[in-house]
This record gives sequence, C-alpha cells and structure tokens, in this order.
Amino acid sequence: MGIRDKEKARQDIKSNVGAIVGKEENSKFSNSEISNANLTQKAYYITKSQYRKLRILSVNRDVDMSYLIREMLDKYLDEQEG
Repeated sequence: MGIRDKEKARQDIKSNVGAIVGKEENSKFSNSEISNANLTQKAYYITKSQYRKLRILSVNRDVDMSYLIREMLDKYLDEQEG
C-alpha cells in the first residue's frame, strides 16, 4: 500500500469515525461466505479512538476489521483460559 493510499485511508477514517463496529461497509466476505463460516453479526460499542486505531491497523494489514476483532478476541479468550 502506497503513501497516498494510507493517507486516503486516514482521511476516510477522520470523516467516517463511528463508535460502533460490527457491520463492515467494505467487508471482504460475501454473504454466503459469512453463513458458511459460522459467523454471527453483533454490535458492540467501542470508543472513537479504538475505532480509529482498529481501522488504521486493518488498512495497514489489508484485512477487514471484523477479522481483526475475531483475532484479538480469540487471543484474549485463550489467555484467560490459561
């Protein structure tokens, strides 16, 4: 991803910051892939700062935000189980 692409993503983030993550406008999954992957859609409130950081990380890693949340949640839950 080039510098201009990252700057564009940062501008998008500034203009589209929201406090709810759950429904991805630009999800990389089709509806059939979502149902086949045993995924469910839920909405949770996060801070604007958390959203901004998550969005930047998703752009930098070229993955959707839902994937990052699942990845982080799995890691946290595994650590809690010991």
